[in-house]
Parts: sequence; C-alpha cells; structure tokens
Amino acid sequence: MMDEKQKKKWKILMADDNRQVNDVVRETLAEYGFEVIQAFDGRQAFAAFEEKKPDLVFLDYLMPEIDGLGVLKKIKHKDPNAFVVFITGEGSEDVAVQAMKAGASDYITKPLSPPDLVHVANKLIREHEILLENIRLKNRGDAYKDYMVTITETMGEAVITIDRAGTIQFMNSMARKFWGGLNEMKNKPVDVLIPDPSVHILQDIMQAFSSGMDRFEQEYAFRKIDGSIFSGLLSASPLKSEKYAGGTVLVVRDLTDIEMMRRQIINAEKLASLGKVVEGVAHEIRNSLTSLGGFSRRLSRSVGESSTQKVYVDYIIEDVKRLEAMIMDIEEYVNYTKIHRPNFVKTDIQEVIDEALIKTFGSGRFSGVAYEVNMPEHLEEIEADHNYLVEAFWHLFVNACESMQGKGVMEITVSLHPQYLIVDVIDSGRGIPSDEIKDIFNPFYTSKVRGAGLGLSKVYMIIEEHGGFITVNSAVGKGTRIRVFLSRKHAAKGLGIPPAEASNGR
Repeated sequence: MMDEKQKKKWKILMADDNRQVNDVVRETLAEYGFEVIQAFDGRQAFAAFEEKKPDLVFLDYLMPEIDGLGVLKKIKHKDPNAFVVFITGEGSEDVAVQAMKAGASDYITKPLSPPDLVHVANKLIREHEILLENIRLKNRGDAYKDYMVTITETMGEAVITIDRAGTIQFMNSMARKFWGGLNEMKNKPVDVLIPDPSVHILQDIMQAFSSGMDRFEQEYAFRKIDGSIFSGLLSASPLKSEKYAGGTVLVVRDLTDIEMMRRQIINAEKLASLGKVVEGVAHEIRNSLTSLGGFSRRLSRSVGESSTQKVYVDYIIEDVKRLEAMIMDIEEYVNYTKIHRPNFVKTDIQEVIDEALIKTFGSGRFSGVAYEVNMPEHLEEIEADHNYLVEAFWHLFVNACESMQGKGVMEITVSLHPQYLIVDVIDSGRGIPSDEIKDIFNPFYTSKVRGAGLGLSKVYMIIEEHGGFITVNSAVGKGTRIRVFLSRKHAAKGLGIPPAEASNGR
C-alpha cells in the first residue's frame, strides 16, 4: 500500500471504453489510496486530463471518438512530462512501439492483472515524485543540496558529478553499485567507466556544451565493476552554482531491460512477417509435392522391381516423403504462432516432466539412452499451461537424446530460485559450437539432416510466455546444459516483461 503518512492523494486517470474493466481498475486502485478519474472515450480522456491534471494516466488503445495514440499525442503536446501507461491487446507489439515512440512511459497488455496494475502505478508515481522533486530542487539551487543527495540515493539511475577536469567527485548508491565505492573512484577520469579507449565522454560533453547545448544525451557501452558490459543512456547537465562552476552532473540509465524489450518486439515483428511468407511458400510447395509424389508412385508401379529406374523412382518417393514431413512441421509451426492461446492454471512441474519423458521414450526410439531425474520434495505448483510445458520439455528431451546419437545419460534436475523454478536438462552429447549457440532458438536453424528446425523455436516462445527465459552452456565433445527458468509468480498473463535471451556462459 501507499505510505499512510503521505499527504497528497495521487490522481490516476483510467481511460477505457469497457466499463467493466474500467470499474474493476477504479476499485482496485482506490483500495490502495489513489483517487481515480474515469473516462470512457478519447475525448473524455483528454478533457479529464486537462481539467483534473492527473499524476498518471492509464490509456487504452481502442477507444471511440479518438483512439489511444491520438489521445497520447495530445497529452504529450499539452504536458511533455506527463506519465502515461499505454494499454494494448495481445499481439499488438507494433502499436506498443508507436506508443513508446510517442512518449508513453510504459505499456501493458490485456488481460490486466490488478496487483500488477498497482505495482506499475506505485513505480511510476515514485518516478513522478522524483521528477517533481528534481524540478523544484533545480529551481531552488544549492540551498537544498543535502536534500538532493538524499533523493539521488533513492533513484534507480546512477548519478555522478565530475569537475571541470572530468574527474569523478560524487557517486550515488546506484553508481557505487555499478562501479565501486567513491573512495576508490574519486578523482579518476570519467572515461574509466567505458571499455572503449577510443571513446571520450568528457570530450563529447564539452563539445556539446561549447556548441550552446545546456543538456547532453547519448548512449554508451559501460563496463561495471564485475567486468560486464551494459548499454546505458548518459544525460549530462552543467552545475551552475558558483561553488561548483565548471562541474557537470551525469545521470546514467541502464537500458538493459529496454534493449531486451526492443529485441522482443523486433523478433515478434520478424516472426509475424516470416510466418506470412512461409505459409504462402509451404502452400505452393505442398501442391507441387502432391503432384510429384503421385506421379512418382504411379511410375514406381509401372517399372520392374529389379530395374535401375525402380531404384531412381524410389529415391524420389523417399525425398518427397521427407519434404512432405518438413512442410507439415512448417505449417504446424505457423498455425501454432497464429492461433495458440495458453491456459494458465496451477501446474505440478513433476507431472509435466513425467509426461514429457513418457512422450520421449514411449516409442522405444531412444532405448539406448538412460535418464535421471533429481526433484526436491514438496515442490510448489506454478501458474502454467500444462500441455504447452509438456511440449517444450519434450522437444528439449528429444534434442538431448539426438545429440547423444541415441546412447548416453540425460540428467534432469529441478531446483528453486527466489523468483524462478529452474529445470536443467543435461546431456553428454556432441555439444554446440560457441558461435552457433545464439542461433539455436531461431526458426529454421538446425544442424540435423532431417527436420525444419522449429522445435527449439517453439520452446523459446513457450518459456517466454511463461514469464521465463533460457540459458545454454555447451562445449563441443563434452555435452550441453540447457537451463529453463520458469516464473514462480504470475507468468505472461500478467504485466511482467520477462527476460528471454539464450546465453553461453558458465
């Protein structure tokens, strides 16, 4: 809940033409101490924004009179600092991209989860508070220096001040988390924060200031104290008080989550376009294969069993069968991406793994492979789609068995993390070259002689929909460990945007 001592009652505008959804959101937010203003079409929404001046706006995309994007643009034109959360339906990533470009602070997808709505509201309200405080502190100058230091310590961005020589003088808590203690970093040149020796932050800032700009902003690759690299947005403004004349305050925002979200949206757009192309190509190929297969089988019956022509025709028939199976895989994958809808219910991960193992070994295809399952006692159930998870682990188990060429041991280990349930699938197979790991979840990537290479791509989508992600550790000739992280809380049906990046690291 909001702090009971908070004097101001924050106002939230909820704009959605669905009265039932609108009322549920109003009741939920009101319980947490927010004052909620309702609007049921685009014109009402903008009029309420102008009149009531809310601190935060939840804005649905599909509304009568003016759609959500139109209202968003009018709001941002009226107040560039307005905090707006855009609401879209599932599969509307392109609309979300447009909204973010138009100035939305965040976006969420339906169906809405009331607890997550409250979480988003609290987060953005806190950012709104910080924004308001920073504006007031800027106007009042150095008189509130100590207060400003307190605020910067609670910010989610790294704050650094440098003197006219470009050496570090102050770091807030987030900056110290990234780059180490102030005692260690003080008086070091600011360029030590970046790994590329050819890039000079101070030079870029001074060049911008000398050209008349009073604020500099640019993305850089930064290196943390642990050696990891991240993309960050650096904003720089000069310190104008007499005491700190010539100095500069730097704010660095970690863009890792935003970059991940961008990649997810781009991947979704690519998959949508790819699906349309593949669907058309598969249809045309199927027509040709039908004719080729029919005539080949007719020709096979018309030639002698011992003739050379019989051998050639049988080769053609076998290849036609292989291509027909591949086309079926492709069409199944395209249909899956278009029409599947996960049904999240309480799910026992042990039942999922047992069913996937039965599906893998029931046919006797991998009779030379043994498997071990290590499962903690009294595992909690998770929110998941049972059937889709069975399919995901079946693909992983089949790939593990195939990588061992049908002989070896597959180990499955389940463990717990504060936020995730972790399933390791370990094989002793041929391994994956390091330069290929980044591609194994891409559609149509395969190292097999047969198949369209769509199984692991489907695994990727299923785990991502469950609020999870996958990492891959492999060494050629030594085997592979695929680690699946499944959210112990609400998965994709809520508002969270999970990470989803295959990696190669031990």
